[in-house]
Amino acid sequence: MYYQVEQMDGYTRIGSPENVFCYLVEGTEKAMLIDTGYGYGTIRELVKSITSLPLIIINTHGHCDHVGGNAQFEETCYIHEKDMELCRQHTSPGMRREDALRMRHSIDYESGKEFNALPENFDLEAYTALGSGKLETVAEGDEFDLGSATMQIVETPGHTAGGISVLYKEKRLMFLGDATGFFVWLHLEESSGKESYLRMLERLGQMPADLFVGGHNPNVMTKEDFALYQKAAESAVYENGFPFESFLGQENKPMVCPLPGQTMEDMFRPGFASVVIGKDWDNC
Repeated sequence: MYYQVEQMDGYTRIGSPENVFCYLVEGTEKAMLIDTGYGYGTIRELVKSITSLPLIIINTHGHCDHVGGNAQFEETCYIHEKDMELCRQHTSPGMRREDALRMRHSIDYESGKEFNALPENFDLEAYTALGSGKLETVAEGDEFDLGSATMQIVETPGHTAGGISVLYKEKRLMFLGDATGFFVWLHLEESSGKESYLRMLERLGQMPADLFVGGHNPNVMTKEDFALYQKAAESAVYENGFPFESFLGQENKPMVCPLPGQTMEDMFRPGFASVVIGKDWDNC
């Protein structure tokens, strides 16, 4: 099966072979899907098989691996205004085609082995024509009452200028998207810069949340994990980093900057934290 479904504490995690996670929260009256992934599989059918409740869809930011499945849904997809155009760009026919072709030669970072991440019977032409879905804007402080589950929008710029996270108030749980994590990309043209990112982390760390879940981190993150990610960002020095080959933002000559004393060999070990920054990180 293309998607891997896991029942977590108060929500469902939907994973896919490209190490992308979407999250489904069900209240008593409505459900919320946080991100739609690349959309290579039939995520709409999967979600509808899990819940029959009216659905609210949130895009944490505009990158292809978080908005690619939008167009499978007839429901509105909420996204921050600053990432609206980015979403349209990343769901354009050309970018969809480029992403899908790259997925045929995906690399497992942990093992270094190549694999085809696309599902069987994948229709490339149909996929490239999907579009971006029905988009509407959402902003800081907006709340969605699912019935016994209150979901609050929190602006978390850094990875992208319009990045948002979602606070599940009753669970004290924050859905981060790519706001932070052990390997967050901050070298992109659409990234908001060093000072903005550090301010966001400081504010996010003060929010009423005890646990954090991300778009790519396989484990639920604690306050202790969050503190490590914050320290990695604060201590990052471009010249001390390790070169990184990425399919986006390569013109900024990205470097991976882990915590002092760590190397890339520590990437999949407990306690690893890093940021991927560009050559102008210290001046932005």
